[in-house]
Amino acid sequence: MNKKTNHAYTLGLDIGMASVGAALLGATCIIGLHVRAFDKAETAKEGDPLNKTRREARLTRRRIRRRTHRLLRLARLMKREGMIGRASPGAFAVPDTSPWALRAEGLERRLTPEEWAAVLYHLIKHRGFQSTRKSEAKEDEKAGQMLSGVSAKGGAYTHTFARGDLTDELALLFRQQRAHGNPHTGEDFAAQVRELLLARRPALAGDALLKLVGKCTLEPGEYRAPKASYSAERHVWLTRLNNLRISEVGEQRSLTAGERQTLLDEPYKLAKLTFKQARQKLGLNDAARFNSLTYRGDKDPE
Repeated sequence: MNKKTNHAYTLGLDIGMASVGAALLGATCIIGLHVRAFDKAETAKEGDPLNKTRREARLTRRRIRRRTHRLLRLARLMKREGMIGRASPGAFAVPDTSPWALRAEGLERRLTPEEWAAVLYHLIKHRGFQSTRKSEAKEDEKAGQMLSGVSAKGGAYTHTFARGDLTDELALLFRQQRAHGNPHTGEDFAAQVRELLLARRPALAGDALLKLVGKCTLEPGEYRAPKASYSAERHVWLTRLNNLRISEVGEQRSLTAGERQTLLDEPYKLAKLTFKQARQKLGLNDAARFNSLTYRGDKDPE
């Protein structure tokens, strides 16, 4: 109630990405109308968020910083091992020799300390790709899809290897160099180099993960459910089912108890439940229409 005029009114809002519309309606008249337009918070051409460029630059800086720190730790490790005299990137350059060739020669002959340092530096710097998926059975397939997708966007990944293969190569190189009498192949040194090759920040879990989860607005003492959890998906499905309406002969009705029970468990039996499948399950005639779809022309929205 408006306390000043003592008249009932209704406020309607239409909030979009680039405008906000408002209508103040009285019992018998329109009290006021208003529209405020503004620029979208995205680029005009691609439709990307305005902070995308800053975010990508920040991620690139973080990746470079972590790689630099990892290589610095390797250089210090090799300096303590006595392989190099100074911990700087220039200490790993072998004149007129490719590190790829040295990696192959390391299987057949003993490498000098400088050559051995160049090989290890090259392996740790270019340590390949490792999937973060829990399912190891599909890791190779998914990794290939990821690299193909990235390559299609303009990148060249012809020399990208799986990190697991490079880990095996590192172990083989240490075994061969140990057999050829290389003194810098101790078990402790090999373990530390392998640790640098596989170094990665742990996945978020426990309290660190809960810090990123908000609290429920209805139950402030409970965390919000993950979007992909069973309870959240069940909530979405039941909401859609309850809001579903069917138009027949000019009248719109909700589902009957029997129809609702018929569809209740269908999403858990099929990979995907479509409106056409729902029509068949409910035995609806061709004239029936679902309220959440727009039927135009010859196109079948179901």
